[in-house]
Amino acid sequence: MKLHNVIDRLASGHLDRREYLELLTATGLGLVTAGAPSIATASSDLLYFTWAGLEDPAFFPSYAAAYGDPESTFYGDEYEGIAKIQAGFEVDVVSPCIDVMPRWMDAGIQPIDENLVTHLPDTFEVLRNPPAAFHNGQRYFVPVFWGVDSMIIRSDLVDIPPEEDTWQLLFDERYAGRMSIWDSTDAVIPTASLAAGFLDDPFRPSGERLDEVAELLRKQRDLVRFYWTNETEMLQAFVAGEIVLAWAYPSAITYLRSEGVPFRWANPKEGKISFSCGLARGNKPNQDTELVHAFINAHLTPEAGKAFVELINWPSASRKALNAVDPQVLADLEIGDPGETLAESHSFEYVPPDLKAQHIDLFEAIKAGD
Repeated sequence: MKLHNVIDRLASGHLDRREYLELLTATGLGLVTAGAPSIATASSDLLYFTWAGLEDPAFFPSYAAAYGDPESTFYGDEYEGIAKIQAGFEVDVVSPCIDVMPRWMDAGIQPIDENLVTHLPDTFEVLRNPPAAFHNGQRYFVPVFWGVDSMIIRSDLVDIPPEEDTWQLLFDERYAGRMSIWDSTDAVIPTASLAAGFLDDPFRPSGERLDEVAELLRKQRDLVRFYWTNETEMLQAFVAGEIVLAWAYPSAITYLRSEGVPFRWANPKEGKISFSCGLARGNKPNQDTELVHAFINAHLTPEAGKAFVELINWPSASRKALNAVDPQVLADLEIGDPGETLAESHSFEYVPPDLKAQHIDLFEAIKAGD
């Protein structure tokens, strides 16, 4: 995902979550969000600040039935949303991913009353209590969905056996002009770090590690057919055989199967890259506490979690929700127990603002020919 939260998407004009959800719609995988207004009509007294597409009542059916739809307004990037809150915009609920939680807490969001989120015990333990969900002993984050990113490989056009799956493939001259990677530091930095063997912390290379990552990115610049900013275009190139190797979101699995294209969802020996996103209380003073917590709780019902899987192909954080999904659907999407999946992956980590800016500047300079 992350369906993922990235600091450089908005600034560089690249793919944001709104565009990603529109992509899912275009490929028959998601909901209709194109043309969504900046503020949606509502009947309940709650302001939801989120990614466009997540305002669909299918994701909180029990709340919609009891209170009506919330008023919703959207951001294209978590850092954009944080900046708006810091500038004084007041909201009831926000949609953070766990790796950006320190920034959301610095912006003034409020703690959650766990006693009012009755479905919280239904979430997988591995997702429920990450350290970044808490501050001074209080919970600020409730997980709602998670997932993993990896590579897609055209198994009919290149001979790469599963035992040779590695992020180093994205830096391999054998596939020059036939590969593509997401045009984001959230993709290029960790994959280069993993390819270089920095398995302990692939998200925050600095100093000599960053120098080594930079050398790999310079090599990769001359190998990629294109950096993709629109997953639809990347998938079309993959279907056409123009590229045989690419970084991809998990939604690619269903799309490529529907196209009948031979491919593999790679399992790199260094580990896939995973994300976990959810909900948090906003900064609005004098909130209707019952309403806010009812809204958060509604996202964790089996009905809501089933919709996350079936409509946008992101696995729910709720065990009961995954149990409610057809096992064949889970198998087709390669969704298993998050404990096992995440243990074998690298979950996105918080990158301090100064280091994130350094990563962005470095990547932009390399693309420009440095």
